[in-house]
Amino acid sequence: MQKLILFVFICFCAITSSAQAGFCKITKASPDKCSKAKITFKFLNPQGKPATSHLTFRVNGDEIIQPEIDKTGTYEMEVEPGTYLYNFYVKYWHDVNSKPIVLKPKTNTFVTVKFEAMEIGTTPVK
Repeated sequence: MQKLILFVFICFCAITSSAQAGFCKITKASPDKCSKAKITFKFLNPQGKPATSHLTFRVNGDEIIQPEIDKTGTYEMEVEPGTYLYNFYVKYWHDVNSKPIVLKPKTNTFVTVKFEAMEIGTTPVK
């Protein structure tokens, strides 16, 4: 019985800790007339509504970008085709890091980024 309780507790902790980190996932890719690669982000706050302000991110660890996000939580950018890593930041929310995203020419890749609130007293992971 103690082993079962311990197993349930460990599973609960694993699910809870992974759920609080948010996510960054590719939702679809479609052809686009742009000669470069296009990426369209949809940013969601912890309640699942559009996140429209106070958001910054880094691409491949370079300089910080402060995007102009529309009222639907959407931001588009054109980049050279290649593989990119994105790190998204909002104060008081968990940082969200992407896995490598391969962007192809003449393609628009749609990515959803959902943040989760940080508990008071915790420190952000950078």
